[in-house]
Amino acid sequence: MSVKINEEKAKKAFKALFKHEAQHGEKEEDIWLMVSTFRKITLTSGRPTRIVLKHGCQTPGVHRCLFTKKEQQKYKDIIKEKKIRGVHKVLDIKHIKKLYPTPQSKQALMDEYDMFMGAKNIIRDLQKVLGRDVYKKRREPIPIDLNKPDLQKEILRTAKSTYMNFHTGTCHAIRIATTGQDPTIAFENLMSAYKKIIAAVPGGDRNIRSFQIKTANSTSLPVYDAETDFVNDGYQSDEQII
Repeated sequence: MSVKINEEKAKKAFKALFKHEAQHGEKEEDIWLMVSTFRKITLTSGRPTRIVLKHGCQTPGVHRCLFTKKEQQKYKDIIKEKKIRGVHKVLDIKHIKKLYPTPQSKQALMDEYDMFMGAKNIIRDLQKVLGRDVYKKRREPIPIDLNKPDLQKEILRTAKSTYMNFHTGTCHAIRIATTGQDPTIAFENLMSAYKKIIAAVPGGDRNIRSFQIKTANSTSLPVYDAETDFVNDGYQSDEQII
């Protein structure tokens, strides 16, 4: 079985979605790829899977915050010394707890920055430190490897990334663009990401029922449906093998 997206169908879906938002949307909205699976996915809480997009999900002027385990000043100095772009604030766990102790203060932090990155060795710890509301609103930090030799390259890759953090159910959402971009960029983000997404879904191709795109205020528009777009590639079902 092979999942293959019909590019013309997908392009039309994105054009229709952007047209709808231009007519009815009052502000920039996230565009979500809705992934529907045949079988229920049941995973324990863990690290979100990073998916690098061709263009990322941000428009110019995005402010990003980096969370580290400790040594906040060390990373501030590295960023300043190496003139690393893409990070506007660094906070370690101790200072998060000290400066943002209440749900209201944590919400203020969320409101101040557009994107959060977290050292990959503390991703699970951050859920406890930041609180459940941050994760309910899909603002969880994207994992970053701070031990990479080229930290600038790693930060830029992370800035262009989205994430998938599936837990329980058969319908899951992944942010792939915003309405502040354009239909071509959104389409190219989808095409650059969907095979990586499939590879990270338990069951892979055989478990993908459909892909749809939507904003918070729109209906879902199909870009792939297994019943009509499925490509056999010589696959034999269990019944055929028996």
